[in-house]
Amino acid sequence: MKVQKLKPEEIFGLVLGAVLNFILLRLSFQIIDVLHFSNQIVVWVNTGLIVFFIILGHYIVSRKVIDEKKRTEDIRGLKSNLLGFFLWLIVIIIATLLNIEINKTVITTGGYITILLIILYMKKREVKTQNLMQIN
Repeated sequence: MKVQKLKPEEIFGLVLGAVLNFILLRLSFQIIDVLHFSNQIVVWVNTGLIVFFIILGHYIVSRKVIDEKKRTEDIRGLKSNLLGFFLWLIVIIIATLLNIEINKTVITTGGYITILLIILYMKKREVKTQNLMQIN
Protein backbone atom coordinates (compact mmCIF):
# COMPACT_ATOMS: atom_id res chain seq x y z
CA MET A 1 0.00 0.00 0.00
CA LYS A 2 1.31 3.41 -0.97
CA VAL A 3 1.47 6.09 1.72
CA GLN A 4 0.23 9.45 0.50
CA LYS A 5 1.34 12.74 1.95
CA LEU A 6 -1.56 14.95 2.99
CA LYS A 7 -1.81 18.52 1.80
CA PRO A 8 -2.13 21.25 4.47
CA GLU A 9 -5.77 21.79 3.48
CA GLU A 10 -6.51 18.13 4.09
CA ILE A 11 -4.93 18.20 7.54
CA PHE A 12 -6.86 21.38 8.40
CA GLY A 13 -10.06 19.70 7.18
CA LEU A 14 -9.49 16.70 9.44
CA VAL A 15 -8.87 19.00 12.41
CA LEU A 16 -12.00 21.00 11.53
CA GLY A 17 -14.01 17.78 11.50
CA ALA A 18 -12.69 16.85 14.93
CA VAL A 19 -13.59 20.33 16.23
CA LEU A 20 -17.11 20.06 14.77
CA ASN A 21 -17.53 16.71 16.50
CA PHE A 22 -16.26 18.17 19.77
CA ILE A 23 -18.83 20.97 19.51
CA LEU A 24 -21.60 18.41 18.92
CA LEU A 25 -20.46 16.43 21.96
CA ARG A 26 -20.43 19.55 24.16
CA LEU A 27 -23.96 20.47 23.04
CA SER A 28 -25.12 16.92 23.60
CA PHE A 29 -23.67 16.78 27.11
CA GLN A 30 -25.28 20.12 27.98
CA ILE A 31 -28.66 18.90 26.75
CA ILE A 32 -28.24 15.68 28.74
CA ASP A 33 -27.44 17.68 31.89
CA VAL A 34 -30.50 19.90 31.45
CA LEU A 35 -32.91 17.06 30.66
CA HIS A 36 -31.32 14.51 33.02
CA PHE A 37 -31.64 12.02 30.19
CA SER A 38 -29.11 9.44 29.12
CA ASN A 39 -29.54 6.06 27.49
CA GLN A 40 -28.18 3.94 24.67
CA ILE A 41 -29.61 6.27 22.02
CA VAL A 42 -27.52 9.11 23.44
CA VAL A 43 -24.44 6.86 23.43
CA TRP A 44 -24.87 6.15 19.71
CA VAL A 45 -25.64 9.77 18.81
CA ASN A 46 -22.45 10.86 20.59
CA THR A 47 -20.17 8.18 19.13
CA GLY A 48 -21.79 7.42 15.80
CA LEU A 49 -21.05 10.70 14.09
CA ILE A 50 -17.33 10.99 14.90
CA VAL A 51 -16.12 9.63 11.57
CA PHE A 52 -18.83 11.51 9.68
CA PHE A 53 -17.68 14.88 11.03
CA ILE A 54 -14.02 14.11 10.32
CA ILE A 55 -14.82 13.20 6.71
CA LEU A 56 -17.12 16.23 6.43
CA GLY A 57 -14.39 18.58 7.64
CA HIS A 58 -11.92 17.04 5.21
CA TYR A 59 -14.36 17.34 2.32
CA ILE A 60 -15.42 20.93 3.07
CA VAL A 61 -11.90 22.30 3.35
CA SER A 62 -10.02 20.26 0.76
CA ARG A 63 -12.56 19.44 -1.96
CA LYS A 64 -10.98 21.95 -4.36
CA VAL A 65 -7.38 20.76 -3.92
CA ILE A 66 -7.82 16.97 -3.91
CA ASP A 67 -8.16 14.76 -6.95
CA GLU A 68 -11.43 13.28 -8.17
CA LYS A 69 -10.73 9.88 -6.59
CA LYS A 70 -10.34 11.33 -3.08
CA ARG A 71 -13.39 13.54 -3.57
CA THR A 72 -15.43 10.49 -4.58
CA GLU A 73 -14.15 8.57 -1.55
CA ASP A 74 -15.16 11.45 0.72
CA ILE A 75 -18.66 11.59 -0.76
CA ARG A 76 -19.02 7.81 -0.49
CA GLY A 77 -17.80 8.01 3.11
CA LEU A 78 -20.31 10.73 3.97
CA LYS A 79 -23.21 8.85 2.40
CA SER A 80 -22.36 5.52 3.99
CA ASN A 81 -21.72 7.06 7.39
CA LEU A 82 -25.10 8.80 7.40
CA LEU A 83 -26.94 5.75 6.12
CA GLY A 84 -25.21 3.44 8.59
CA PHE A 85 -25.73 5.90 11.43
CA PHE A 86 -29.48 6.12 10.86
CA LEU A 87 -29.92 2.39 10.26
CA TRP A 88 -28.13 1.59 13.51
CA LEU A 89 -30.05 4.37 15.28
CA ILE A 90 -33.29 2.65 14.27
CA VAL A 91 -31.98 -0.62 15.72
CA ILE A 92 -31.02 1.15 18.96
CA ILE A 93 -34.42 2.89 19.19
CA ILE A 94 -36.23 -0.42 18.70
CA ALA A 95 -34.04 -2.06 21.36
CA THR A 96 -34.76 0.81 23.74
CA LEU A 97 -38.52 0.57 23.14
CA LEU A 98 -38.35 -3.17 23.83
CA ASN A 99 -36.37 -2.49 27.04
CA ILE A 100 -33.33 -4.35 25.72
CA GLU A 101 -30.16 -2.97 27.28
CA ILE A 102 -27.09 -3.03 25.06
CA ASN A 103 -23.53 -2.53 26.27
CA LYS A 104 -21.90 0.76 25.17
CA THR A 105 -19.08 -1.13 23.46
CA VAL A 106 -21.56 -3.27 21.54
CA ILE A 107 -23.52 -0.18 20.51
CA THR A 108 -20.43 1.51 19.09
CA THR A 109 -18.93 -1.62 17.53
CA GLY A 110 -22.22 -2.70 15.96
CA GLY A 111 -22.82 0.75 14.53
CA TYR A 112 -19.38 1.06 12.99
CA ILE A 113 -19.57 -2.48 11.60
CA THR A 114 -22.87 -1.49 9.97
CA ILE A 115 -21.19 1.59 8.48
CA LEU A 116 -18.23 -0.50 7.29
CA LEU A 117 -20.53 -3.00 5.58
CA ILE A 118 -22.33 -0.18 3.79
CA ILE A 119 -18.99 1.31 2.65
CA LEU A 120 -17.88 -2.09 1.32
CA TYR A 121 -21.19 -2.55 -0.49
CA MET A 122 -20.95 0.90 -2.08
CA LYS A 123 -17.36 0.24 -3.21
CA LYS A 124 -18.36 -3.11 -4.71
CA ARG A 125 -21.31 -1.53 -6.50
CA GLU A 126 -19.06 1.22 -7.87
CA VAL A 127 -16.55 -1.34 -9.19
CA LYS A 128 -19.36 -3.24 -10.94
CA THR A 129 -20.60 0.00 -12.50
CA GLN A 130 -17.10 0.87 -13.74
CA ASN A 131 -16.68 -2.62 -15.21
CA LEU A 132 -20.00 -2.33 -17.04
CA MET A 133 -19.00 1.06 -18.43
CA GLN A 134 -15.71 -0.37 -19.71
CA ILE A 135 -17.52 -3.22 -21.48
CA ASN A 136 -19.86 -0.82 -23.28
